[in-house]
Amino acid sequence: MSDIKELNQIVRDIITANSYGAQMETGQKLFAYTVRQDIDGELREFAENIAMLMIQKEGRELHLEFMNEDLQETSHQLQIAKHDPLTLLPNRGLFYEKLATFFEVSQKEGKKLALILLDLDNFKPVNDTYGHDAGDALLGQVALRITAVVGDFGITARLGGDEFVVLLPDLQNKKEAYAIAQKILLSLKKPFKLTPAMVFIDSSIGICFLDKTTQGPRTLLKNADLAMYEAKKAGRGRYVAHINEE
Repeated sequence: MSDIKELNQIVRDIITANSYGAQMETGQKLFAYTVRQDIDGELREFAENIAMLMIQKEGRELHLEFMNEDLQETSHQLQIAKHDPLTLLPNRGLFYEKLATFFEVSQKEGKKLALILLDLDNFKPVNDTYGHDAGDALLGQVALRITAVVGDFGITARLGGDEFVVLLPDLQNKKEAYAIAQKILLSLKKPFKLTPAMVFIDSSIGICFLDKTTQGPRTLLKNADLAMYEAKKAGRGRYVAHINEE
C-alpha cells in the first residue's frame, strides 16, 4: 500500500509542478521508482507506462516548441525579404502586392485610389560630396518624414534608389491626395541634419488616380512616373497630376 501511495504522490507532484525544473525533478523520481526491485512487478510496469506517457508528452511539447520557433524564424525572414533594409519601408515587391490588392478592391467597390510617386532632387550631389553613408542616412530621414505625413492614411514604400511611392486608398476626393503631396514637398524642403553637414534637397512628385481608363495596377505606376517627369521638367520641387486621355 505504501508503494502505491508513493507512486500516487510522485504523479501528483508531476501534475502540479509549477516549473519545468520541478517537473523534471519529480520525473527523475518516477524513473527511479520504475527500476526499484522492491516494487511489485505490475506496479513497476504501471509506473513505466506513466513514464512513457510523460516522455511522449514532453516530446510533443518539444516538437511544438521547435515548430513555433521555425514559424517565428520564417515569419521574420519573410518580413525582412519584403522590407527595405535601409528605411524599413515595404520594398518594391511588397508594394506591388499591395497595389494589386487595393486596385482590385477599388475597382470592385468603386472606391477612389491614388498613387503618389516621388523622386528626390539633388540627392546625387549629397552622395558624391559626403559619401554613401551620408546618402543612406538622408534616405532614412526622408522615409521618416514621408511616413509622418502619410500616417495611417496610406502605404509608403521605397522602390529603390531615391524613389519612394505612396498608395492612397479610400480617398474622398482628389484634393486629399494633392494636400498630402504638398505636405510631403514642404516637409522635404526643410534642412536635413547629417553627420558631415546640413543639407537641403528637393523633390518632384507625380500623381495618378484610378479611373475607368486605367488598364491595370502597373498603369497607375507608369502614369505617375510620367507625371513625375513633367514635374521635373516644370522646375522640380512640385507635383503634377497625370491627366488620363479618355
